[in-house]
Amino acid sequence: MEGKIAVREKVILGVLILLLITGGAWRAVDYLRAPSPEIARIDHIEETGRDEEIPEPVMISVHLVGAVNKPGVYQLAEGSRVYELLDMGGGFTGDADQERLNQARPLFDGEQIYVARIGEEQPAARDGNSVLININRAAASELTALPGIGEVRAAQIVEHREKHGYFQTKEDIMDVSGIGQTTFDNFADKITVY
Repeated sequence: MEGKIAVREKVILGVLILLLITGGAWRAVDYLRAPSPEIARIDHIEETGRDEEIPEPVMISVHLVGAVNKPGVYQLAEGSRVYELLDMGGGFTGDADQERLNQARPLFDGEQIYVARIGEEQPAARDGNSVLININRAAASELTALPGIGEVRAAQIVEHREKHGYFQTKEDIMDVSGIGQTTFDNFADKITVY
């Protein structure tokens, strides 16, 4: 009986091998018959046959100062972020307070990015001899120093900034509910967005 089982196992094994070979051959033939995929080719050619003109990026100038290896004025493409400016400026020095700077925020033309040192207070923006309040960075408590801005309105400014992003111009603060032209005129010379 042992001989019959061995023969039986050989037959089953042979059938399985034959099925595997047949299945593999079937797949190979099916693969070879399939049409080759089309490769999409994207040409930047206008109907006139000329290459498309890629517009030059709009450039902005930003002043990088403080605890960086190469402070200076840098030209970047509009929409660049703080981390890109820092890369151009050689990165942080060893004593830089890296946590106080939002490296992901977009840059604005003409602004100054100050990298504070650990334990150092960031200097206030100045316009001549007067200190300006940066409405993009000031805490609600600092904003209450503006004429006509109380605690509630200061909190609304911070909330608006967090929800909609930084103010692009000083006038954008009038998008905050309750700040109209008259209120803005009372503190316009005391604020900055840089």
